[in-house]
Amino acid sequence: MFERFTEAAREVVVRAQQEARHFAHPWLGTEHLLLGVLAQPDAPGVSALAELGVTVDTARTALSQLVGTGGLSASDADALRTVGIDLDEVRNRVEGAFGPGALDQPPPHRARRWIRWRRSRCEPANRAGPLPFMPRAKRALERSLREALTLGHPHIGVEHILLGLLDPKGNMAVELLRHLGADPMAVRARVLDGLGKAA
Repeated sequence: MFERFTEAAREVVVRAQQEARHFAHPWLGTEHLLLGVLAQPDAPGVSALAELGVTVDTARTALSQLVGTGGLSASDADALRTVGIDLDEVRNRVEGAFGPGALDQPPPHRARRWIRWRRSRCEPANRAGPLPFMPRAKRALERSLREALTLGHPHIGVEHILLGLLDPKGNMAVELLRHLGADPMAVRARVLDGLGKAA
């Protein structure tokens, strides 16, 4: 399927990997693909998101609030702060003692359970190589192929990845859009309308 991707669509996946690493997430999900799409503001369809106030910066902020860095969201940090725990201070002390990223790995006694979970949910992880795609991210990319074929396009572009992310069954990209006040079906209609005008 990746052989059908345009250069810009490939860049979406590369940028999604970078965004996942930025958030210290050991997976690549639909939320990261959405950030990769938003990083291509001149690509077809992305202007529909910008018109609704969804930019890469607003989406990053929303992802930080909903999921957070290393799996802890801003609301988690606020909840801990109410009982006197400063999550940033804890992270700084742990990383000072054990090195950068020490909290990004599961504790040794949970490593086997973590590995089993990863194998059941996504491809095996290779920290040096690409991050594993979560099942919903894989489905979004499969949907992007179907969207391209439905539109009669021989390639998969950024616009098709965006349409593939707009799964009516829901995923984290859809949740991010809703959190930012953008209705996924309205986004879909705008993208398809824009593609119709461009044709």
